[in-house]
Amino acid sequence: MCTDARITARARSRFWVWLGVVAAIAQGLALPASAAEIPLNGDAAESERLVSEALAANPDVLAAQQALAASRERVAQARALPDPMLSVGYTNDGWSPSLGQQQMTTLAFTASQDLPFPGKRGLRGDIASREADQVEQQLARARLRVAADVKRAYYGLVLARELQTLTRELRETWRETEAVVRARYAAGLGAQQDVLRVQVELTRVEQSEAEQAAEADIRLAELNRLLARPPDSPIETSGKLTLRPLDRPVPEVVEQARAVSPELASARLAVERGRLVLALAQKEYKPDFALQAGYMNRGRLDPMWQAGVGVTLPLQRQRRAAAVAEAAALADGSKRLVESVELQLRYRTQERFTRLKSTERIAELYDKGIVPQDRMSVEAALANYQTSRVPFVTVLEALTTLYADQWTLARLLADHARLAASLEEASLGENAEMAAAGATPASGASGAGATGGGMSGR
Repeated sequence: MCTDARITARARSRFWVWLGVVAAIAQGLALPASAAEIPLNGDAAESERLVSEALAANPDVLAAQQALAASRERVAQARALPDPMLSVGYTNDGWSPSLGQQQMTTLAFTASQDLPFPGKRGLRGDIASREADQVEQQLARARLRVAADVKRAYYGLVLARELQTLTRELRETWRETEAVVRARYAAGLGAQQDVLRVQVELTRVEQSEAEQAAEADIRLAELNRLLARPPDSPIETSGKLTLRPLDRPVPEVVEQARAVSPELASARLAVERGRLVLALAQKEYKPDFALQAGYMNRGRLDPMWQAGVGVTLPLQRQRRAAAVAEAAALADGSKRLVESVELQLRYRTQERFTRLKSTERIAELYDKGIVPQDRMSVEAALANYQTSRVPFVTVLEALTTLYADQWTLARLLADHARLAASLEEASLGENAEMAAAGATPASGASGAGATGGGMSGR
């Protein structure tokens, strides 16, 4: 009996320790008062440093630079004259060699040079120059894409590592909880269901921890690929991101996108190129020329020379008319392409802007409303549990919801940073984070069992 009494007294003592543990847990789970202090978004200076390194080493950027250098060399080629031709000929009078004996026997050296009609070479060079300018826009797109990819991967790496930290904290919480619940159950103060529920939560936390470890490895490998580093190179993420609200109006954001968009610049260059191609097609109605000069050696007889001018006859007017019509149609199509690109760019920019502002509002709701309410819910559950007004599962549900909403807030902040990077990228396509940000986050948890599924699925 004495032994049983000591066990019961010890169990009750551990019960009150449990209440203190839970109270400390609830206090520790409280987020800072402002989203600007939440260490779940990356530091801008660190991400910019990685962007600079990627722009200097990324193979896609380097390949685009070489493609631009090659295209610039085509301008001089297009403006150059055709190569001259030098020919040697021997004319013999009679069957036997008779150079120096017969007047019609000659050893001739002839040179000829084709001369396009004035203006054609200049137009061809201008066309090649516009094409090089379009290749330069491909380089600009590669740089924008790599910079945005680096930032998105960096924010993903920071998020994965922060969620790993949060998951480890949750695992320790459940382990401490399991020890107390087991003691209460052994003392007859709790139910077996409480022990099983905590064990389920521990298993789910292990699952979530494995998922976040894999996600961190994937984002690290992606960053190393973009930086042209070995795949296992370490990357520190000591910086802590903050929520940086976008305070510019949408017309200003759209104008900025129009100013940096390589696709729009390339479409405008295509219009100019089309105009030049049309002018060249019209020039094809003009004839080209050829100059010829020759020297004929006749051995002991007096030498002979010749000079001549040739001209092409542009008689195939039907072919040239078709070329002009083709160039005119392409030039008109280029103008329509500019309109299409502008509309698409405006739509994508407004879409990203709207999603970004929506993410800002939702993050503020979580930071200033949902998470503080979760804390109050935990405190209320603890107070009612101390007076035996609510079962143990109510405390578990409150704690689980608080952790899950912290998890959701972290993802919202990371999505906000990635959307900001996509705004800077100004691409015409849809980014993966745009679809992810389009879904409004659900509540953090609907019960104590929502920790694993809710956290790993957000």
